[in-house]
Amino acid sequence: MPAYTKIDQLIHQLSQTVAKVNRTFVPKKADDSHTNLFFDPISHRLYGRWIHVENKSLIFSLNLKAFQYEWLNDQHHVLHAFLIDGLTITDLERSIEAILPLLGLQPSGFRDDLHFKIPDYSFRQEAISHLPRAALTQWERNRTLANQACHLMVDHLQVPAEVRIWPHHFDTGVYLEANPYVGLGFGFAMEDSMVGQPYFYYSGYGLNDHTIPYHQIKDLEVGKWIVEDHWKGAVLPLSDVAEEGLRKMNAFIREVSHWYLR
Repeated sequence: MPAYTKIDQLIHQLSQTVAKVNRTFVPKKADDSHTNLFFDPISHRLYGRWIHVENKSLIFSLNLKAFQYEWLNDQHHVLHAFLIDGLTITDLERSIEAILPLLGLQPSGFRDDLHFKIPDYSFRQEAISHLPRAALTQWERNRTLANQACHLMVDHLQVPAEVRIWPHHFDTGVYLEANPYVGLGFGFAMEDSMVGQPYFYYSGYGLNDHTIPYHQIKDLEVGKWIVEDHWKGAVLPLSDVAEEGLRKMNAFIREVSHWYLR
């Protein structure tokens, strides 16, 4: 797991540059969703959001396979690429900033700090080395599973929602309001002290003065409840899912959904 954790942290750090592009050039939304990303396993890319400038549409991405940042047009042709290996984040962001006028974008503010803080990873100021292939393959498998799991939850509840990666905590997640009484957040989180490994989470939020009765929870058949001051919800460690594939995931989604909706 240490190699996987390191690559998760490195991609988290690299994703901040994509978030900066979104923050600077995508119209702001109150929930901060204009800054988030999506992992596409077909192209091996972490995409930002579409940017409309003059009569064209552009999107900025992190290509994990080629290990480079890319500007693409709406035909998915690469207009500009920035190889990452051997460079620092500062080097890369200066290079990206330099070509923004060529795309019709004003560079002012692009390299400013984001409005949230991520962990101060020890390698943040170092030149970045190419991603280890085995760890990258596992990362892509896990995030593909995360996409699938989020869609399973959305399809089960039959409420439209968007699956995205949030650059702050770097979780692949989805939020929806299932009815007037409860909002539901589901997703896949990085390893942290709460679970000790990557995990799936499912949490509820009372709407319209409705209170979630966590004092009434019972042990889950799959996964477990965590009810603490800073966070309340159910979790399913990644290792549990790896053992039996989507069978446990389906059971986890079904059981926790039923409890929140009852």
